[in-house]
Amino acid sequence: MASHFSAEERALLEGTWPLELLEDPIRQPRVVTTAREFLWEVFVGEHLGDFIVLPNGVDLLGLAEEDAMPSDVLQALDSTSSVKELLERLQKDSEMLGRYKAGVEYVDHKGEQRTVLPKQRRNLPGRINEVLRLVEKGEADAESLYIAEMRLLEAAIHPINREKVKTVCKRDVKDVVGHLASWTFYWDRHDEGVFIGNRGSGKGVHVDQVLWSNVGKNWRGYKLVAAWPKGAVSNRICREFDDQLFSPPLSDAKAAALREAAKVALLRPGDVYFFSGGTAHTALCISRGMGLSAYESIVTLHPLHSGLCMQTCDRSSPCWLEGAMPDDEFEDILEEASDQLQEAAQQFLQGGPQIDVTSTSKEAQKLKAFEPPQLWKDLRAELLADQAFVRLLQEHFAATVALCLTRSRYMRSQIDCTVKRAHRMLTSGRARFASVSPKRSRSRSRRGKSARSESRSNE
Repeated sequence: MASHFSAEERALLEGTWPLELLEDPIRQPRVVTTAREFLWEVFVGEHLGDFIVLPNGVDLLGLAEEDAMPSDVLQALDSTSSVKELLERLQKDSEMLGRYKAGVEYVDHKGEQRTVLPKQRRNLPGRINEVLRLVEKGEADAESLYIAEMRLLEAAIHPINREKVKTVCKRDVKDVVGHLASWTFYWDRHDEGVFIGNRGSGKGVHVDQVLWSNVGKNWRGYKLVAAWPKGAVSNRICREFDDQLFSPPLSDAKAAALREAAKVALLRPGDVYFFSGGTAHTALCISRGMGLSAYESIVTLHPLHSGLCMQTCDRSSPCWLEGAMPDDEFEDILEEASDQLQEAAQQFLQGGPQIDVTSTSKEAQKLKAFEPPQLWKDLRAELLADQAFVRLLQEHFAATVALCLTRSRYMRSQIDCTVKRAHRMLTSGRARFASVSPKRSRSRSRRGKSARSESRSNE
């Protein structure tokens, strides 16, 4: 069988991870070819144990880097060829140092990934100075330098939805779907992180602080990713390889661990992808130039995913790991989730999601300055014209509310009468479900049993 890798890609892959794993059909990501199909999977698909990729997704979704990323960041990337050079450039740019914050990571002599000055999250100048000092002294490998979770230092008004955010991205998948974003359990864009690496750097093995999923945009560079099945395998991989980067040459133990992965994939420039951050995963940049990507954290209404998220702080869950988000911070997440459910319920009771009831609200008047591209309007219309899609959204909403009422004491206290009313209408048959027979989630109907994928700080 012919390889699906080009000659250039095979050259990049040489000496990295075993090619037989990347070519193993069971471990390959599931590729979708249209933006509509990708968004279907994001909203109503089941992706535990899967890795969904939309090639050229940044263009198909109207998220080209020149539209999505700040010009100063792109100019800095264009003028450098490694993370070390980029940090040296930033070191001399007082405006950028005053605008952004980021984690600066390196791999120590034990092969463990470390963050420079971990408690000084707002001190990007100090972090840059310190990591360059470590490189000069030979205590940090320059090729392993990685910029993680880059954000604005101070929250600013987002150009599209006018919310105060710290993401540097000017447009995201959340913007593409408009009012449909309310039909998820949680969708964070406030703290969306940007990641920058060069060949040999990446993100060590981890599980996300919250058991959510991630929508990734890979604007530049090639990147290897691996994700392990949820539960016992994921927990063991995290214990044995916590924060370790799977950079070559691989030890026998790491090579054996990769063979236990549910998915092993090569991400290409322009790919948009979707996976669960609730299991162990890792990423390795293999480009000759710089890699640039960003992640939105999302929990869909599919009960498998909303249910997994609600286990984040449940120590009795087989998915719980040391390092999970503290209970009080997770309650803030759940409070936002209850607001999200209320928004979806209000839309439903007024004829949504087919009708965008938010367009007549006072809040909508503030958004008039931004006119969505025709591409986004067409994608929303295509999704909402699909009765099976609408029916699954409604069914998943009802199932998630049921989970909140029966399995989460905190969520039970947060669910208001609007959500309960919508839930009663949906479960009693009084709702106007789409008038077609239910359709199984495409993620399940196209494959048999599958394993699992993930991220924690986001990659």
